[in-house]
Amino acid sequence: METKKKYSHTPERYAQRLRFLAGLLLAMLFFTGCTTNDDESAISQQNSSTSNRSGESQAASKAAVDEDEPKVIVTPTASSTDWNLVLVNRENQLAGEIAMELYLTESGYQIDGRIKDAYLALMEAGKAAGMDFTMISGYRSIEQQQSNYDVNYQNYLASGFSEEEARAKTEEYIALPNASEHTTGLAVDITSTALANQEGNSGLFPDLENYPEGLWLKENAPKYGFVLRFPKSKEDITGINFEPWHFRYVGVENAVYMTEQNLTLEEYIAILKQNEELGISKQ
Repeated sequence: METKKKYSHTPERYAQRLRFLAGLLLAMLFFTGCTTNDDESAISQQNSSTSNRSGESQAASKAAVDEDEPKVIVTPTASSTDWNLVLVNRENQLAGEIAMELYLTESGYQIDGRIKDAYLALMEAGKAAGMDFTMISGYRSIEQQQSNYDVNYQNYLASGFSEEEARAKTEEYIALPNASEHTTGLAVDITSTALANQEGNSGLFPDLENYPEGLWLKENAPKYGFVLRFPKSKEDITGINFEPWHFRYVGVENAVYMTEQNLTLEEYIAILKQNEELGISKQ
């Protein structure tokens, strides 16, 4: 009887188990399906976010590269090889004398004949404004520059400086013989007559910047094509101490641009050369 009773309840229990298993399976399938949809959405969002970040990163990298790439800088129409832009300094020394027709000024100093009109116009405008100028120097040959260098060097030696010190002191204001702008005939030293007439003074004095003549020249010389060649705070670029008397002819457009942009001739030539290189690479 115990065997029969046990056997008679087995089909019902079996059916209950099947229903339970079926319900459990449906629940698992439902749960799995919901989870999969959520995961796909999350993955999709994550991929989208990653893609956006990747795009932003690539854009930022491209922008950084673009910033590093040299760009053409707008300047007056000029070439680094123009006669009036010849660069002469310690790193760009002359191989020899430059062929030119010289013009003798009223001060007894010569300049390149091509800048005669600009120089005379500058002097006339200054006089009309009440300035009293004295020209101290113009064209100097390489031989004259060598003599000028040697005299200053020997004077420092005689004053007790060592050879190295005498050379360094000399080159604060005196260019090497083949590295002087005066040899181009495009440079003029102009000072106040009051300074030039002071006893024992050549007139080439830094305080010229505070004299009416110095102030007028700095402001007006660019209108006639001349720039203050060795300005303050640019000694590390020019290699020459501040010289408020030394003006260099570069042409009106170049002079105005350089003055407005606070550029030395070294910096301006570098810009022109960069533009020329970029122009060549784009052809």
